[in-house]
This record gives sequence, C-alpha cells and structure tokens, in this order.
Amino acid sequence: MTQIVNAFTHRQSSHCETGVVANMLTNQGRITMSEPMAFGLASALTFAYLPFIKINGLPLIAYRMPPKSIIKGVAKKLNMTVESQKFSNPDKGMQALDAELAKGHSVGLQTSVYWLPYFPEDMRFHFNAHNLIVYGKNADGDYLISDPVFEDVVTCDADSLKRARFARGP
Repeated sequence: MTQIVNAFTHRQSSHCETGVVANMLTNQGRITMSEPMAFGLASALTFAYLPFIKINGLPLIAYRMPPKSIIKGVAKKLNMTVESQKFSNPDKGMQALDAELAKGHSVGLQTSVYWLPYFPEDMRFHFNAHNLIVYGKNADGDYLISDPVFEDVVTCDADSLKRARFARGP
C-alpha cells in the first residue's frame, strides 16, 4: 500500500469544530486563524438549558450553537463555499476519502466519539458530531488524523474510522 502523507500542521484546541475550522483554513493557506477567531466569526456563543432533552441521562446544557453552525458561520463571514458530501454507502464514503487524500487534500470528517479507538475508554460516549481532520494514510493503511482535542496527531485503522463515520443514531 502506498503511503500518502499530506503536509499538515496540527494545533490542539478546546473544541473539535472550532479547531477543525481554524486548522483547515490555516493549513490551506487561506487565512491564519485561531480557534477563538473561528468561534467569534461564527457568532457561536450561546447558552441553553433544556431539561426535557436528555443525553446520557443528563439534561442538555449547551454553551455554543449546534453542530455544523461554526463551519457554516465562518464560511458565510469569509464568503467561502464549503464542499460537503454525505454517503449512504460506507464503502463509497471511504473510497471518496482515499481519492481526496490521493489528490493531496486534507478532509474534515464528522464522526462518533464512541468508535474512535484512540479516545481513552472513559471518554467514549455516543456522540455523532465529533469533528476531525484526516490528512493522510500510512503504509499499513491506517489514517493519519489531526483530532484537535488531542495534543498530538493520532492514527486510526480503516475499520474503526468507517464505523465512527457511519455510526447510527442522532
């Protein structure tokens, strides 16, 4: 298997979506962006307490806008378009990921935290809106990942990444 490693500088951040947006834009050379700048441009600060919606048995407390709103908000403020694809067939989704990596593109993914093996077991829960960046693939077939909530880059085997990308549920 051919090794594909695209140039990418990883920066840790506090939150996955703001970290992915800031890292993607900075690495593409479009604009040097910090995580707080992404958060502010998207006007993403809010507060909500919804006791009638339970997540893992606890009431929903939110301090930011819903998933994808930061990506959409920054794109709108910077007058950019973001290409997004959904796949009903996981194998076709993985093939599309590999094709983009082969073109030299890093790819942002929305995944489930629960199925990512590099997360410590006590931090795994069913949350299907975790953002990360795949920037390459090594000779063993493992994906090279910049997960902004981790200090360093990580790897993930293809089966686990496919399961995380195509997890069922909200």
